[in-house]
Amino acid sequence: MKKTWIVIAIVVIVALAALLIITQIKRGAGEIKIGFVNSLTGQYAPYGENNWNGVMIAVEEINIAGGINGKRINLIVEDDGSTKEGAVFAVKKLIEIDKVPVIIGPGSTVGVAGTSAIANKAKVVLFSPGAAGPGITTKGGYVFRNRVSGDLEAPKIAEYAITALKLKKAAILYPNVDYGVGFKNSFKTKFISSGGEVITEETYADNDTDFRSQLNKIKMKSPELVYVLGVPESVGQMLRQAKEIGLKTQFISNNVESSKLIEIAKNSAEGLIFPTETYDPNSALERIKQFEKKYFFKFNRRSDLFAANGYDAVYIVSQAIEKSGYKGEDIKNVLYNLKNFPGVGGNISFDEKGDVIKPISIKMVKGGEFKIIEEAK
Repeated sequence: MKKTWIVIAIVVIVALAALLIITQIKRGAGEIKIGFVNSLTGQYAPYGENNWNGVMIAVEEINIAGGINGKRINLIVEDDGSTKEGAVFAVKKLIEIDKVPVIIGPGSTVGVAGTSAIANKAKVVLFSPGAAGPGITTKGGYVFRNRVSGDLEAPKIAEYAITALKLKKAAILYPNVDYGVGFKNSFKTKFISSGGEVITEETYADNDTDFRSQLNKIKMKSPELVYVLGVPESVGQMLRQAKEIGLKTQFISNNVESSKLIEIAKNSAEGLIFPTETYDPNSALERIKQFEKKYFFKFNRRSDLFAANGYDAVYIVSQAIEKSGYKGEDIKNVLYNLKNFPGVGGNISFDEKGDVIKPISIKMVKGGEFKIIEEAK
């Protein structure tokens, strides 16, 4: 009798286990897994956090509306810690363990550059909402971004310096990493071809916080302007330290629009000029008004282009899956053929390299705020 009860108990346990497995399979069949990798900690976090905020709003909206073809988005989130190693670990995990066909991210140039070969080999789409380093989309057909390339941003500010500011003697201070070298080369080529002269170049390690030595060397050359490259924290430190040593000149930069810049540099940031893809949270367009309203309600601050890019990336990827199915190769083909997608960050199309095509404006720090001084043409 005792053996009979043991057999019954085993049968019941096996049946319950099978039911649990079937339930999990059905639950998984009712969702769409999308990977997300970004810099939620580390030096690129000011950008990554805003990308993430925009992504969260989009996922919530899509799931509330019924998901993708009736299936909810299951966003699998990984923090790369602002490092290449972190991005490689995160992307491999999402591809090999979670089996996702598409990843929104990484958000940084170093992250995309370090993982593009992995994604291309696995035929998984990398869609970056933040990486601007020139050349990263040439590393394979599965790499896309809806952040404007430095190959467009850097020449834009170089041309503005020559034509609008009438300044022709430049110094450059840049981080000796992929995105820094890429921006520097693109700026230098355009600046010289437009009649300017780069009289000195200084480099720094990507995690440096003291730039006085480089700034003093630049000061001795008496440039008319200094092109400072970096993240908001590093550029903020450069501007503050330049003021401390009495380096008085026009500063221009890459897009460092962040509260972190003002927090660190304070009034030393006044007059800084930089290029940016056009995004206006005050736009009268209904889709932007609704996005800004939700963003401010959820995070108690204004949105920016990084938040807009994260938001748009989710909708673009969702549309690609809805149209083509849940395979990396099919998603890739839809993205290459995407034309004038009406995002909150502008109408979005991709070129043959997977780079986004967007107009670029020029902004200046005025009164502690970021003001457009030249509209996109």
